[in-house]
Amino acid sequence: MKAYLGIDGGGSHTHAILVSPRGRVLGRGEAGPSNYHGVGLKVAGANLRKAAERAWADAGQPFQAAAAAFLGCAGVKAERDAARVTAEAEGVGLAPAGQVTVVNDLHNALAGGLAGQPGIALIAGTGTNCLGRDATGATCMCGGWGWLLDDEGGGFGLAVAALRAAVRGADGRIPPTRLLPAGLAFFGLTHPDELLARLYVDAWTPDEVAAFAPVVMRLAEEGDAAAIGVLRNGAAALAGLVAGAAKPLSFPAGPSVVVLGGCARSGSPYQPMIEAAIRRLCPEARLGAPALSPVHGAAVNCLRAAGCDPRPLLDLLAAHIPC
Repeated sequence: MKAYLGIDGGGSHTHAILVSPRGRVLGRGEAGPSNYHGVGLKVAGANLRKAAERAWADAGQPFQAAAAAFLGCAGVKAERDAARVTAEAEGVGLAPAGQVTVVNDLHNALAGGLAGQPGIALIAGTGTNCLGRDATGATCMCGGWGWLLDDEGGGFGLAVAALRAAVRGADGRIPPTRLLPAGLAFFGLTHPDELLARLYVDAWTPDEVAAFAPVVMRLAEEGDAAAIGVLRNGAAALAGLVAGAAKPLSFPAGPSVVVLGGCARSGSPYQPMIEAAIRRLCPEARLGAPALSPVHGAAVNCLRAAGCDPRPLLDLLAAHIPC
């Protein structure tokens, strides 16, 4: 059976989808994370294989190499990243050598969120990234530099900005803010001085720190000035990603923009701030809710990469017909 394999590989889950040359979904599968920066190349490869195996099983077929595979994986930015994941995907038998395409997972979010149409996808979860694609097929990624270099406006960035405001409040450099007692309570501390050991000595992950972001949003909604400032600055940073992605591309009527990720789609008060900041910086932008999921975007992208027309698939999905 000839089938193409699309994969959406993230830091928590890997989703696989098999489609026929005519765009019918044959099977789906899921496995653990496949961001190789987080779990290592071998674990990522094992999860890619497991998700593909489950998709083939769902299609009623034994595992086999797909005619071609398109992988959108978190953590892929440099050519070296793509080369490493490509070699691993070929090594675990997802598709024949030379028939595997590997890009950042934001390509799937864009293709799914805008149902295959040109535009811009902004994602703000724990981290941040933005990708634009115009009608010519040209693309531009703005962001995706990770928590150490960037990620302002994502969950981790908001949490760190809030903790910075908290310690400045502790010093009296800014007016008192509820971010200080809230931050201490969140991290299980009793005194601001204990933040040094908690963040500079004790082990932590970006996800653990980013979990403080919802507290920041709640305090902003309750009127804390420092928390409101943190959200406003984060929203402005995210709008800057959209403007940066749009700049080298051609959108004569303005870009369609889809906003994705748990942080960006958190509702009031943060989501309206983000949307307003985008409209201020890019007045021509047209914001909308995601049309389809990233795994559907993977299906669109795997068909495109194989030289097949994704419109029959999109028509079936738009009509809510099982495909």
